[in-house]
This record gives sequence, C-alpha cells and structure tokens, in this order.
Amino acid sequence: MRTIAACFFSGLAIVVVGCAAREESTIPEKVITALETCVARHDPEGCAALYTEDAEITKPRATTVRGRAAILQYFKEQIVPDLQMFTDTQVNLVQGTLGVVEGTYRIRNMNTRTIVEDGEYLNILRNRNGEWKVFRSFFVPRHAPGADVSVSPSAEPTEK
Repeated sequence: MRTIAACFFSGLAIVVVGCAAREESTIPEKVITALETCVARHDPEGCAALYTEDAEITKPRATTVRGRAAILQYFKEQIVPDLQMFTDTQVNLVQGTLGVVEGTYRIRNMNTRTIVEDGEYLNILRNRNGEWKVFRSFFVPRHAPGADVSVSPSAEPTEK
C-alpha cells in the first residue's frame, strides 16, 4: 500500500510541476497591445497605468523618464488625438515574473496619413499578483529628430 501511495504522490508531483512550468511562456497579446489602444483613445492616464511605479522610458538623445508620475506627464505631452501607434512583436519571452517583448513600432498621424516616428522597441515587464506591468521601455527611432542633420554649407569647392 505504501508503494502505491508513494507512486501516486510522485506522479502527482510530476504533473503539478509540469503544469506550473507551462503556466505562461509569453506575455498575453492584450498586454502587448494595451499601449496602442491607449494612444488611439488619447488616454495618457491609461498609458501611464500600464507602467510600474518605478518604471523608466528611455530614448536616445533624450532624458530618461523615471516614475509613473513623470511617465504620465510624458504621455500628456506626446499623445495627440490624431495619433495611432502600431507595433509588430518579434520577441515575446517570459521567465518567472519577468517578461521581454521586442519589436518594431510606427506612430502615424491619421489626418495627414504620415508616419511621424518609427523604430524599434524593447519592453521589460514584471508580473505582480497576476498583473503584467512595464518596468523598462526602450524606444529607438530609425530617424531621431535632429539626428545626422547639418545646416553647414558644403565643404566642397565651388567653380568660379
């Protein structure tokens, strides 16, 4: 009888561990697209709520935005009613309570039908109490405003 009970509990432990390991291997799609939804709704408060209290947003040649209050202010300054954000996720990984989502993004002005900004992004997320929130965001625009632009006259000699 003890042998049967030991085998049963051993088998049960293997099943529980196997199920726990398969709980979540990627960040849910609704979490990944939540920022797009908030931008489309012109909802800076909703955007900021997607981030942890100690979150940071980093862009090249810009000051890092630290903390949810600063992130709220950042979104209030950046989001206008005509903008929409589109992302294409290429990496989506979870290890324990941390997740990484990486891909490309485009921000489009829907009135002028132009791409205002595009580039690559990397988000690091934390899962606390079953809720995923962005802990770190890195946005790298393909063409950063003011980058590689010169207003100096050409150094080439001119014919006289």
